[in-house]
Amino acid sequence: MGSDELTDTIKLNFDFLKNKKFQWGIVIVLFLFILISSFSIRLSGLPNLVDKTTGHYVFADPDAFYEYRVAAAILSGTSLDSIDPMRNPGMNLTYTTEMLPKALVFVYKIINPLNNSITLDLIDVLYPPVAFAISLIIFFVLCWYLSKSKTFAILASLMLAYSPSFLGRTGVGVSSHEALGIIFFFLAFLVYFISLSDFHKKSIQRISLFGIFVGIALGFSFFSWSGGSNFIVMIFPVSSLVYYFFGVNDEKNEKKKFILFNFLWIISSILIMPLFGYSLDLMFGKYLSNFGMMVPFSAIFILVDFLFEYSFKTLKILSRKTRIFYSFVGTFILGFLALFAFGKNPIDLILGIYSQLLHPFGTSRINLTVAYFSQPYLTSLIAQVGSTIFWIFFLGLLVLGFEFARGIKIKKDKLYFILIWIFSISGILFSRYSSSSQILNGVSFISQLFYYSSFLILGGSLIWLYSKEKISVDIESIFLFSWMIIMLISMRSAVRVIFMVVPFIFVITTYFVLKTWKYAINSKEELSKYFFYFVTIICAIVILISVFGNPFSGTAGAYQSLSYSAKNTGSVANQDWQNAMSWVRNNTSPDSVFLHWWDYGYLVQTLGNRTTVLDGGNANAYGDHLAARYVLTTPYPETAKSFMKSHNVSYFLIDPTDIGKYSAYSSIGDAENISDRASYLSTFVSDPKETQETINGTTRIYRGGFALDSDLVLTNNGKKSLLPKEGSAIFGFAVHETNQGYAQPIGIYVYNSQQYQAPIRYLYSQNFGLVDFKTGINATIYLYPSVQNQKFDPDGAGIYLSEKTMNSLAVELYLFNDVKNEYPELRLVEESGVYPL
Repeated sequence: MGSDELTDTIKLNFDFLKNKKFQWGIVIVLFLFILISSFSIRLSGLPNLVDKTTGHYVFADPDAFYEYRVAAAILSGTSLDSIDPMRNPGMNLTYTTEMLPKALVFVYKIINPLNNSITLDLIDVLYPPVAFAISLIIFFVLCWYLSKSKTFAILASLMLAYSPSFLGRTGVGVSSHEALGIIFFFLAFLVYFISLSDFHKKSIQRISLFGIFVGIALGFSFFSWSGGSNFIVMIFPVSSLVYYFFGVNDEKNEKKKFILFNFLWIISSILIMPLFGYSLDLMFGKYLSNFGMMVPFSAIFILVDFLFEYSFKTLKILSRKTRIFYSFVGTFILGFLALFAFGKNPIDLILGIYSQLLHPFGTSRINLTVAYFSQPYLTSLIAQVGSTIFWIFFLGLLVLGFEFARGIKIKKDKLYFILIWIFSISGILFSRYSSSSQILNGVSFISQLFYYSSFLILGGSLIWLYSKEKISVDIESIFLFSWMIIMLISMRSAVRVIFMVVPFIFVITTYFVLKTWKYAINSKEELSKYFFYFVTIICAIVILISVFGNPFSGTAGAYQSLSYSAKNTGSVANQDWQNAMSWVRNNTSPDSVFLHWWDYGYLVQTLGNRTTVLDGGNANAYGDHLAARYVLTTPYPETAKSFMKSHNVSYFLIDPTDIGKYSAYSSIGDAENISDRASYLSTFVSDPKETQETINGTTRIYRGGFALDSDLVLTNNGKKSLLPKEGSAIFGFAVHETNQGYAQPIGIYVYNSQQYQAPIRYLYSQNFGLVDFKTGINATIYLYPSVQNQKFDPDGAGIYLSEKTMNSLAVELYLFNDVKNEYPELRLVEESGVYPL
């Protein structure tokens, strides 16, 4: 066989690889493998979610208990407009009208008649993985439509499917509304992007239909997860505004179609509300909120600019440069007048938007103390996605800027824009880098200046480009740019929002790989071609290692982390909770009212079937403050008794985690002007190696740390020393024990690197109870058992209880067992589980 024949044979044998059907066949097989395997992994924790006392399934998320209870109420024929008897007695709260409970009942009514072993609780715990599977399919289609690349869609879907960060809201039993909401979030994105793709080729009839479809998709997003729809009502108007500047043609008819499209999706999203049982005012009100204000602003601006352009074009009164200025002024004037007409204060709205750029979830005490509402630092995000993925993501953001700038014809202007892009992206992203940074901590003046100036400079550069020359930017870059702006803001908003951020991170990470590959293919210089090929291959390998781990070093990847986390998924209602709620169901009256910290409300309502004063809905935030101040942290027994009596409380419940949550509820219960409650309970541990045995007894050193929660004055030999609040701390204490009891503990305090020793007045132990030494610092050392090196130590750990905390109800009842008999009316009726505290 000749060389030409051999070449032809080889070419013939590999031509099938270019076949589109074959390529799609391979892609579908790969995607199905990713989908099925990631779905199966999510199911692996199902056996851990069985209530040992009932045999029914329980949930891994507190809010899921409420969603399930509402679904059960619907199934029993209860009207959602009726008063929910389990929640906040006296407030007359009705049931939620969100989609999830209705969807659960809908599925149950279809499946249960076919197989009566399929129960509502089983459907509920399985729903998040099923919703994940549907959302991954839509995400795949979105990525393909966005890039027109099958490799892009597979790689982005691979990263998302095995991401542990995405598991947190899509794992089995995490049955809150986020898993359902992300389906319609991706669906709304897909419909919106398809609407703007090849916009100039679409007829006005098709544009009208797409506008209505976008509004419907947004409505479903709101109905399934109203909080998630906030991202859409910020991203879409930004995208529309940028598309109007750089995507739509100057033709009058095309701009008319675009204006029609925008008003149709806005209006249809409002008109669809009654279909879900909501009033029209609900979505309309969202558009007038801090989150949604961009929707009317972009729509009005586009309309005003269009009118200015074509009203004054023939008269040649306004140039392109001056028209945009007048359009902004006209928009602001109309906007101010409209806001006043709807009873809104424009100044308050502007200040609110300014504040929410820094604190998207607000600064209320409730939000600041809830873990998933806490504002993360960039270092936290990097830790979740991995440093290598993050830096590929960052390079992808820079490449997006280069692609956005392709249409700029003047090289100097293009260079200026790229430099502005790098500065602005860095400012938004890195201004809240780390809590340990003195500059880039999100709080310092420099970090806030860096943050806000990044928005102003980037926004100003876009206006400058629009007014200077006609620039055409592809819809892919416009859509990713709009998505990027909102996601970069969201990265500093709250821990729970990372669930919404990771899909964007994986899209941009994959975008970088795709673009470098295209640069390599299109590069005419040999050196550049090989460089981009090298970068593409290295990044692809890094992504695969981040997903599947490094077999050479034995380092685990996202796949292994996902498998471990999913397999070990457990219910927030552990076995002790299950036993406790079984006791509640069997030993308390059905009309009993329970008081506890709000975290456990949905558990008591659903598992115990009893009414609670507080719950996770926080419908009465002031009630949380009152319970924290006048019950859990109060040093005055009469206030706690009065609160319980006024709320007709039958039972008071304390969970072991309330000790760790003391800082949260004491902050919420703190006074407005004088801090008389805010504190925390800090653990000190004794190292057996430092224990000193003497003839007279044993001296133990307990080490830890507690920043003083109030000023402390120490007197030594007639000399007084001030140890100021927070600037001083206690780093340890010494306790001497004899056969007869304990000697007075000695606290070791530090201020300005100088050590002070002072006696502490009180000590509590399991054997001797509360001991009062009559003099010393007005604080208490609480000793309790610990296990170190598999050895039980009855006095192995201690808590330093300051003057603020040692007389609180939580301490007096839970730690001291009411040793002073200040709460004789409260009788311990049940204690489920054995805890060291």
